[in-house]
Amino acid sequence: MLGNYLKFNLVTFPNPVESQETSSTIENVNQSEAGTDLICVVRASKKKWSFSFKLSPGKKDILFNLSKDEYCQMSYMGTNYKVRVRDYKENLVEGSEWLSSVNGLYECSVTVTEF
Repeated sequence: MLGNYLKFNLVTFPNPVESQETSSTIENVNQSEAGTDLICVVRASKKKWSFSFKLSPGKKDILFNLSKDEYCQMSYMGTNYKVRVRDYKENLVEGSEWLSSVNGLYECSVTVTEF
């Protein structure tokens, strides 16, 4: 999984340190008078991802602003998705204040949900 395979709104992000993908089926379940389950599948395979990155301050700000938007476009491993970015968290990496090329390095994590 080398290379630039993750983009949000055409902005390339570095490879995640950690990533997890889940898929779930959204359904409405009711019961008939006889007690039989009546299932209506609303959507099959709705995807959700958890990403964790080590980011420069500039990319950290872009990710933070994406978490406030209603939705964005994500290109992930060659497939495009309409998603919302939520649950933004950040931590300053220990010792990153000594880096001369950037003003600190941040560990950031988000949850991304497909529309």
